[in-house]
Amino acid sequence: MALSFSDIAVSGLWPSSYVYVAIGMLISIVIYLLKNNYQYKRTVQSLQQQNEEYMTVHEELAAQEEELRQNFNELYLSDETIRQNDEIHQLLTEGSNDGLWIWDIVTDVKTVSERGWNMLGLPEQAVNTKEKWKQEIVHPEDLPRMVAELERHFSGQDPFYQIEYRVKSAQGGYRWILSRGKASFDSYGQPVRMAGSYTDISDRKYKEERIKHMAYYDALTGLANRELLIEVAKEALSVTTNSNKRSALIFIDIDNFKLINDTYGHSWGDKLLVSISKRLSALVVDVGMVARWGGDEIVLFLPAMDSIEEVTAYADKMMQELEEPTNVNGHDFHITASAGMAVYPEHGDNVEELLRNADMAMYAAKTSGKHIYRFFDKSMHDAVVEKMLLEARLRQTVDNGELRLYYQPQYNMKTAQIEGFEALLRWESPDYGMVSPLKFIPLAEETGLIVGIGNWVLREACIFNQALYARGQGRLCTAVNISVVQLIQKDFVQVVAEVLAETGLPPEYLELEITESVLMERFEDNVRKLEELRSKGVRIALDDFGSGYSSLTYLKKLPITALKIDKGFIDDIAIGDNKIAITGSIIELAHEMGLVVVAEGVETEGQFAYLKQKSCDYIQGYLISRPLPILLADRCRRKNL
Repeated sequence: MALSFSDIAVSGLWPSSYVYVAIGMLISIVIYLLKNNYQYKRTVQSLQQQNEEYMTVHEELAAQEEELRQNFNELYLSDETIRQNDEIHQLLTEGSNDGLWIWDIVTDVKTVSERGWNMLGLPEQAVNTKEKWKQEIVHPEDLPRMVAELERHFSGQDPFYQIEYRVKSAQGGYRWILSRGKASFDSYGQPVRMAGSYTDISDRKYKEERIKHMAYYDALTGLANRELLIEVAKEALSVTTNSNKRSALIFIDIDNFKLINDTYGHSWGDKLLVSISKRLSALVVDVGMVARWGGDEIVLFLPAMDSIEEVTAYADKMMQELEEPTNVNGHDFHITASAGMAVYPEHGDNVEELLRNADMAMYAAKTSGKHIYRFFDKSMHDAVVEKMLLEARLRQTVDNGELRLYYQPQYNMKTAQIEGFEALLRWESPDYGMVSPLKFIPLAEETGLIVGIGNWVLREACIFNQALYARGQGRLCTAVNISVVQLIQKDFVQVVAEVLAETGLPPEYLELEITESVLMERFEDNVRKLEELRSKGVRIALDDFGSGYSSLTYLKKLPITALKIDKGFIDDIAIGDNKIAITGSIIELAHEMGLVVVAEGVETEGQFAYLKQKSCDYIQGYLISRPLPILLADRCRRKNL
């Protein structure tokens, strides 16, 4: 059992003095311990506070370290970016096809990249200011545009500067460049610096020029084409309106040009056109332009003439120039032309009207005998209007039953019998009365209506022939005139065969009359078609022999069975002209070639006697009978005159 200090003291185990000493010591110890404990706590608290301060400082240092690290990374990345950008800029500068430039507007110093100088073929810094660039490099014609575009950009009208212009090259000549750029401005809005690029666009511009040339110039002659002519003429008329000048259009058509093509070939005709074009261009080089309208049609445009008399003077020079021989492949061609002229403002107030009226005048010159020129007048317009109205009515003739066939007998000089008829077309119009064939047949050919009309004539003539045979009149031959427009149709031979089959007329009783001019159109092709018809038994007659390009040598090439002498030779018989001998020679030659000879337009007994003496086979004309309508022709045959 443990004893406390009091127990010891009571029990007398310790002396009382020791007890008090022990208690005092104990108290001292306790006080010491308490004092040390307080200091300890203070120390601990101080240490804790210092620790907290150290931790705060540490955290701040760590944060600063992180910030420094981030700043370092950012600086590193920025430096890397700058380095990469420098590399990219260098690559772009060296690898780009464009030349780069910087212009210090304040000092007027211009810096161009190496590629830019190479593009021009110039040494670096050859031109180091913008002012020298304008004076020495830019094409003078393009400089005003370049300056204007710069001003538009500097004034804020255009956000970017962009222009195409020509620059002088060290190799000589000029190259096309596309210049683009953008300016920077100071606080006062004034341009201080500008940067941009040059792109060489020479190849593109040259291609554009070639395309433009193809669009506006004739490939064969190099003359302006109709599109360019119209553009230039429109612009010129707008200027002429405000002056006392006159503008004139001369519409030219080469006479008988198609004959040259058909005879010598298109290559010869092309060379002839080129030569004519050069001569006409030289004639008006200082006062106008020449354009090819199409085919052998050429237009002279004189934009600023002082008077109509001056226009006439140039027309005279033009006609004289064309009359000079033109040499092609060593052969001299003596050509003529027909021309029509329209003058502004007398003959029209716009280009289209002037061209139309000049064309009308040219057509009038053609119909007046060719080799002349005519000024437009209102009567020509009236004639065109009348022609249009006539064409409109002509289109309805077959459907309206307005066409008639008259038949002129063909008299056999040996048997004194009528042995055939020539079918002649007539138009009995309710509006125009009896229209002359000389008026409506050329119009039908020009418009292509002759194809349908000609097929109708062919069918009706065959029906008439068969009707005569059915009434016991015997077998007669019916002659039908064929237009060149019909003959050149691809199905012409087939059409004739179908009509013969439909009507039942034997081919040997149909005679197709072809004029020399018709044969000259696509000669080889036409001869082939006639040979095919001849092989089927159809007769072929050469009509109006002697009125065209008569050549006895080419008669051997033609599959013809008859020769019809032109009325002009028959007329000479009555007046005793020296051409009588020619008529006799034609008959003799035709007989030697095995051809039947028919004389047209026989009107007198003297003509009849001469032709009988020369053994002409057939005659037709007013001496025998006028062309007769179908009923009278039937009676004529039955009475046999």
